[in-house]
Amino acid sequence: MDWTNPLPFALGGGPFDIESMWRMLRAAVGGEHGPGPEEGIEDLARQQEATALVGADRAIERAFFQAFPSLSTDALPIWEALFQVAGASDDVQLRALLLLAWQSAKGSTTPSLADDLLAISSQLSIVLQDEDDSIVTIPGKYLAPVDNVPPYGLASPVGLVSALFPNYASVDVLRVVYALDSAAGEIEIPDEVSRAVAVLLNRRLPSWQTWTLVQQWAGSVFLLDGGDHGESVFDVTPLG
Repeated sequence: MDWTNPLPFALGGGPFDIESMWRMLRAAVGGEHGPGPEEGIEDLARQQEATALVGADRAIERAFFQAFPSLSTDALPIWEALFQVAGASDDVQLRALLLLAWQSAKGSTTPSLADDLLAISSQLSIVLQDEDDSIVTIPGKYLAPVDNVPPYGLASPVGLVSALFPNYASVDVLRVVYALDSAAGEIEIPDEVSRAVAVLLNRRLPSWQTWTLVQQWAGSVFLLDGGDHGESVFDVTPLG
């Protein structure tokens, strides 16, 4: 433990950022031969410069943390005044109370989101994927195991099954459906509905989850590909 260690005890075996900065300052004026002896008068001033430079660099990270109540230190009084929380006896309890106040009261649970989607339009709904039909991968494992469990859903090249996306899970995609009003002549989702859904879901869903918005029509349709017996190939044949 010495002046290069910002902690009250040694941690790890590598140099701390203060020491690394000090070494760079020494190297800038000639390495071990130009800047004078370590711990000398000139070097003591350089040690202070290294400490100040690293402190300024840490200030950027510290300022960033103030944007989050659970990590805040300097901005705790601001968050406390903003949310009007009471009953904390220390900073640890205050951060816990602030975090509860900061989080959405409804969160991102399916029933809550379904209610908020219905508030946007009664034609919106959430379609939950059956667990048996879900696609999952093992985190960090791109190629499927020999027995293809869990199934990765893509064979490219033939015989080598791999994940569509690393760490992908189809259950991480929230599927929202807009039922078109065929009686009213709707042929697409109204722009204001799409915008409202985007604002809601981007605000409420966690960062690891995404969403899709599709339209559903109860009227008659024709298929470009497939059909009951696979007879439709309209998408690959000329018309007329």
